[in-house]
Amino acid sequence: MDFPWFDIQHIIVALLVLLRVSTLIILLPVLGHQLIPMQVKIGLIVLLTLLIFPIVQNQVPTIPINPIVFATIAIQEMLIAGAIALFAQLIFASAQFAGQLMSFQMGMTVANVFDPITRSQQSVLSQLTITLAMLLWVVVGAHHMFIHTLIDSFSQFPINHVWSFSAFMELTDAAALMFILSLKIAAPIMLLLTFVYIALGLVSRAVPQIQVFFVSFPLTIGLGLLTLALGMPGIIYLMSDAFTTLSGQVPLFLRHLGS
Repeated sequence: MDFPWFDIQHIIVALLVLLRVSTLIILLPVLGHQLIPMQVKIGLIVLLTLLIFPIVQNQVPTIPINPIVFATIAIQEMLIAGAIALFAQLIFASAQFAGQLMSFQMGMTVANVFDPITRSQQSVLSQLTITLAMLLWVVVGAHHMFIHTLIDSFSQFPINHVWSFSAFMELTDAAALMFILSLKIAAPIMLLLTFVYIALGLVSRAVPQIQVFFVSFPLTIGLGLLTLALGMPGIIYLMSDAFTTLSGQVPLFLRHLGS
């Protein structure tokens, strides 16, 4: 009986597959979350590695048994997985940035909470938008799409393949779309409260006896939360559409990377 696992080339390929799989799982927004038990992450990584390795073991050219060569290819595998996960992380960054914009416009920046994930102070609305993004991530099945993309990545960009750096334009475009998505989410509140601040400024000039500073806080927070509630269907649509477009954006990046 033949035991391919004892072939040094198969062991090297298995380790490289393990590196790409583990890096992607750890960096993905929901699957790599700190609240997910480490045992579950390890089990998923080992399961995917065992499923993918038989598919790619005979497709990888012979890799020289050299520590420097292996380290170079290993770094490349981790960078590829990190680039794939970055597409999803940018959407979550958009949700967080939009929450920060809305909090700043509503005057709620002082009502921050400690985020154990980033170990920094985050606004309440940022926590709300990130939680909403996590729920939509599961609802639209984005985690399934990324696992499918991970499996296809070994055929679209095999191990030890030459990079095409023109593909990184896809990452820059995704980063630009991050700011556009943030502005789309926060636009209703920002636009409404801008007019409210203009109106309050005119009132303070016309009637100086009114304490506009004390009137503005409950007014802007109330109108902001009301606008957020009314615009929630639009926010859900924008985030869901952003997650859905990843199914075409990430494979396009891999094709350009391996072209």
